[in-house]
Amino acid sequence: MTSLSELSILIVDTNGEAAFELRQSFIAAGAKAHVVESLAFAERLLDAKSIDAVVLPYSHSPQTVAFCRMLAARNVPSVFTSEPPARYPTRQQMSRAIIAVKGLIAEHDVQTYQSIN
Repeated sequence: MTSLSELSILIVDTNGEAAFELRQSFIAAGAKAHVVESLAFAERLLDAKSIDAVVLPYSHSPQTVAFCRMLAARNVPSVFTSEPPARYPTRQQMSRAIIAVKGLIAEHDVQTYQSIN
């Protein structure tokens, strides 16, 4: 499994359905994982903790757009996710999320990338 040791990942899960398994996958990969139920709580956590990446549901809502702009201003990479279709295993989606976070961190900071490889 991909190692995310020493990274802190924030998961925004507004419906509370996917966060537990996704959080467990990040923890198994060595990351610290935080789960919040709203963008408002996510912003508060970003103010209080050092977060390396954010996983959130894809949306065109004004709140999500504003949140993503705030992430960009803070140089915090984001991974967009949505509920997997029933025909796809959830584990496959979680693996892709972990790989996507690792890739975003790599693009964001070569030193961080080297430290997790």
